[in-house]
Amino acid sequence: MLIININQKKYNDKIVLQDININIDSPGIYGIIGKNGEGKTTLFKCLVGLEKFQGNCTIGENKVLLQNVAWVPTEPTIYSELTANEFYDFYIHLLDLKKTKSHLLFEVPENQLIKEFSTGMKKKTYLNAVFQKEFLIYILDEPFNGLDLESNYLLMTYIRELSKTKIVFISSHILEILYKDCKSIFLIQNTKIKEFKKDEYFRIEKELF
Repeated sequence: MLIININQKKYNDKIVLQDININIDSPGIYGIIGKNGEGKTTLFKCLVGLEKFQGNCTIGENKVLLQNVAWVPTEPTIYSELTANEFYDFYIHLLDLKKTKSHLLFEVPENQLIKEFSTGMKKKTYLNAVFQKEFLIYILDEPFNGLDLESNYLLMTYIRELSKTKIVFISSHILEILYKDCKSIFLIQNTKIKEFKKDEYFRIEKELF
């Protein structure tokens, strides 16, 4: 079971998240929504240990560690002076991972410098690097931004397959994507979080807007 317990997270004197309790006991896709600035990305960073906060996040009996989480930020940091192949190898060594997959989800020029790539190609390269390894948890913060229609289709198909055995979090401003595939959707608003099950999705837009 994944337990996210954030008693409080604040920046200086501003409380961003408070009394956040999420318990997930089965694989699947789980949505995180909220207006800009409500704390979606902060929640993800707390979960993987990139932000300090009051509380704890555990999976099973162990603390959640970045090494065990596929973390894909909205605008991932990628080293432009490397080729795609070099970045894949760098990512493996950076987190001391054992490479378990050779298949890459997206086709990109593997020996071309990343600085010559478009925004979408850079996103594909980063996703390819992350998906080289199987993780316990996948956190995808606005993963569809910058991708074309075909790439979005490939990514969503892959996410659905992952979710059969893994916990996958997706944040997105496109609610229709989340409505179709999520087991639950969590709305962050005014430092709090509220869970909606599938039969409650019709209430989300009224509460959000």
